[in-house]
Amino acid sequence: MTRCRSTRNIAVDNRRLFLLGALAVVFFGLYQAWQLDYGPRPEPETAAPVAATGGGPPGAVPAPAATSGVAGIPAAGAPASVAALPQGREIHVRTDVLDLVINTAGGDIRRAELLKYPEELKTPDQHVRVLDDRDPTLLVLQGGLQPEAGMPAPGTDAVYSAPKTDYALAEGADSVAVTLSWSDGHGLAMDKTYTLKRGSYQIGVSYAVHNTGTAAWTGGAWLQWQSRYTAPKNGMFSSTRYDYQRVAMHGPDGYKEFEFSKLADAPLSQQADKGWIAVVEHYFLAAIIPADGKDLYYSKALGDGRFVTGSVTAEKSAAPGGSVSFDGTLFVGPKLQSQLAAVAPGLELTVDYGKLTIIAQPIFWLLQWIERLIGNWGWSILLLTVLIKALTYKLNEISGRSMAKMRLIQPRIKALQERYADDRQRMSQAMMELYKKEKVNPASGCAPIAIQIPIFFALYYVLVYSVELRQAPWMLWIHDLSAPDPFYVLPVVYGAAMFIQTHLQPQPADKTQAMMMKFMPLALLLFYMVLPSGLVLYYLANSIISIAQQRYINNLIARESKKG
Repeated sequence: MTRCRSTRNIAVDNRRLFLLGALAVVFFGLYQAWQLDYGPRPEPETAAPVAATGGGPPGAVPAPAATSGVAGIPAAGAPASVAALPQGREIHVRTDVLDLVINTAGGDIRRAELLKYPEELKTPDQHVRVLDDRDPTLLVLQGGLQPEAGMPAPGTDAVYSAPKTDYALAEGADSVAVTLSWSDGHGLAMDKTYTLKRGSYQIGVSYAVHNTGTAAWTGGAWLQWQSRYTAPKNGMFSSTRYDYQRVAMHGPDGYKEFEFSKLADAPLSQQADKGWIAVVEHYFLAAIIPADGKDLYYSKALGDGRFVTGSVTAEKSAAPGGSVSFDGTLFVGPKLQSQLAAVAPGLELTVDYGKLTIIAQPIFWLLQWIERLIGNWGWSILLLTVLIKALTYKLNEISGRSMAKMRLIQPRIKALQERYADDRQRMSQAMMELYKKEKVNPASGCAPIAIQIPIFFALYYVLVYSVELRQAPWMLWIHDLSAPDPFYVLPVVYGAAMFIQTHLQPQPADKTQAMMMKFMPLALLLFYMVLPSGLVLYYLANSIISIAQQRYINNLIARESKKG
């Protein structure tokens, strides 16, 4: 009986530490977020190579056994270095959102600039390049035909012809098409057509194969990204701290991501129906989306940090005098969630909200809906804060009343601690009786904090990984809500708000704990200096509303106590 009572009294005595413990949980959560961005990542998904079924070019990754009728992985497209990429004439294509450079050597897309996305706000004329043939940012599209053994096909160095070198979306037109032609002069010809539409980051790709020879032609078509992987420098204070580059694929097992560093030892070789494969970055992606049919998705390490990732279609045959076509779609642009889901199933999952997607996605939808109404992401964050506080008001009220009562009986608790300083068991029993009499539950103050933590991290991911908020201004000095406050005004004001907020809560009797609580706002201030200003804005607004609510509840409880 004594042992049971002792355990119970110790638990009661420790309740005065609950608030400090809850704040420690916040710190732990912040540390977890830091680990997610800068710490070691878990082992990525990998696709183990499968046994070869025969055929395919030398050095190719073997195709899966189920890949009946699908051409093997192309051995082409792997020059010894980036400088060895074949060079021909450059063809420029411009729409209202894209500026492409196509090279007649291979008919590749070598550069793709996003005209609505500057690299930095201070250089509005320098646009983001998703595709680029320069080192170390190499990412280019290559494509061609993969014929059966002994049959002709254009290689990656094949030279195509085009009627002109400059194309532009005409005023009032919905699309512009660029057709490149190639012929071996012995019975095989191919037209490669890229189609771009107004306001769209999709690029249609069509291969029309014409057989004018005397024997049937059989083969498939391939598209691939050739890229160089460079590990980003993700220091906490680095401007590129959120950057990453991975391969993403939607296949038989749904959406998966793969680290480049692992693909050299475990290359992809998977067949999928209506799938896609992409190179994904922080805000942008380059995806290959074949037309309907079972396609083979693959990756190969070329050495020197370079990789190819792409797809090969099922084989088709063109009788003498006949033609066959292969169609697909590219998406080269920002991760706009309003567009991705309509382009291909699962493509919207490239927006990396992690395990908190189930919370982050509704927050983003609500935030976007508010922004469409008022036209400013900063004010939308403030309005979202008000809505979240309104939804959690009742729970915060219960917690606030408990903290107000704890604060009100703090002198009596201190008196009990002094009276029973030499008898901790009796002190704990007396404190428990006091809590029961005053209907105070010290633990209830932790519930709102526990609820705020997942919301905090979900909004963190929304602000960090949603391209819609990239370079989004609020007002005055805040020109980019996805970047830290350049003058640290919001973190400093938030630190002051936290200082006020801690003084509205019951203060620990222990001097060490009380000192820790005084320094808590300073520690949070330093941490928030490197977080997106939009997130600090949310938490500042949340704290100000919480201060107003707690002051109101404290006054209300004080009046009720006097009446009682």
